[in-house]
Amino acid sequence: MTDAVAASQPAGLDASDPAFWTVHQGDARDLGALMERAARAAGREGQPFLQTTITSPPYATLVDYGSENQIGFGQSYEDYLESCKSIFRSVHQWTLNTGSMWVVADSLFDRRKNGSPSRLVPLPFELAAQAESVGWTLREVVIWRKDRTRPWSHRGKLRNGFEYVLFFVKSNSFTFNVDRLRDTGNLKSWWVKYPERHNPWGMSPDNVWEIPIPVQGSWDNAAFRHACPFPPELVRRMVVLSSDEGDVVFDPFAGSGAVVAGAIQEGRRGLGIELNPEYVSLFRGGAPAVPREKLESKPVSVMTQRLLELRMLKYPKELAKQLLRGGFTTSQVCAVLMEVESVNYKPARTGYGTIDCSVVVADELSEIESARLSKLLLDVVGKAPLSKYGLEVQCNVVSIVEAGTKFEDTEVSIYTRGRTWQADRTLAGANLEDWIRDVGTPTVVPIVSPLHVQQSLEESL
Repeated sequence: MTDAVAASQPAGLDASDPAFWTVHQGDARDLGALMERAARAAGREGQPFLQTTITSPPYATLVDYGSENQIGFGQSYEDYLESCKSIFRSVHQWTLNTGSMWVVADSLFDRRKNGSPSRLVPLPFELAAQAESVGWTLREVVIWRKDRTRPWSHRGKLRNGFEYVLFFVKSNSFTFNVDRLRDTGNLKSWWVKYPERHNPWGMSPDNVWEIPIPVQGSWDNAAFRHACPFPPELVRRMVVLSSDEGDVVFDPFAGSGAVVAGAIQEGRRGLGIELNPEYVSLFRGGAPAVPREKLESKPVSVMTQRLLELRMLKYPKELAKQLLRGGFTTSQVCAVLMEVESVNYKPARTGYGTIDCSVVVADELSEIESARLSKLLLDVVGKAPLSKYGLEVQCNVVSIVEAGTKFEDTEVSIYTRGRTWQADRTLAGANLEDWIRDVGTPTVVPIVSPLHVQQSLEESL
């Protein structure tokens, strides 16, 4: 352990103490002792234990962060990159195979004094080259649109409104919980007609994140940017995407501990190291970070519920269409009854629920035709488009008489025009047999279900 790390520990603090998960004072180029103690605290002595690392290295050689022997300021650019490389190597060594590393960085200007134009230095991608040289794989680049920025531009340089967020992985088994960031707020207008094309929990996030930075007292206070570089929402997104509760989240350039605090708030174990003792004191002297109150489950939005309903109602419509394409007619297939058995309200990409579909056939359908229909049912439900609905489905063939007993004590909704987003009428289930016999030969196979939906095409929820 370095003297700086040892001196920063409160009396009695050891790796088994919950207070160990904090910002420690020390040099990120000398991580060995801290990593060994942290591995022991995580129950993985001598083994990789980091799940994800979230960090923003010093701004190359341009900014003095107020510490002796700091990385960047006072070094040559080549030595700066070599220092970052050594840290990336140590982090890689202590990272689990499911783990990852996020690096937030910005480009900079190499201001030349010989009359030549200043050159834009692509620092994020030079850091990426250093990371990849020690085993990391660059998997994604996110643009962080910051909103508040320095309010000036230069000749040949527009006002800079974003930074790069580089996402690296250690292996192909990396953790990436994209369902946790899905959003139903920006679905396109065709979600009503085509619910099967939309994840009920919303769109997958794109790689442009508009997250304002905290209000700062000075536009040009770069040292403050290092002390508190990340808004809480930026940290939250990276933490929930790449880790689970109880995992270790690390920041080798911790500043005042925004990453460590954000990790703890999300139920992770936050760990950081920072060279400047003032920033360490700033973190430890503030209000202690505590985990957010854990909800039993994610609240189900009205949009999510409606997308699930529309998906379940459209399935029997598509099923009827496939049967007609298989050679049957609306005089033979009188209706399809759909009943919801269960709904999965946890974010997922499939397994949204279980439904029961009963194909109602005319009395005149022969045994041979009935057998052919049953065989066709088995065939169509096992392949696209029906297999793409993400539903567990039980299908069977019933007579009109049997259909009349299906919903005897339940009111049902009837969808007769192929618009499974808008019920045409409701009916007492006890009257269903008479209604089917009276309807004659429809143009479109009716869908009958206790599930009632009246959804406008223009309405957004």
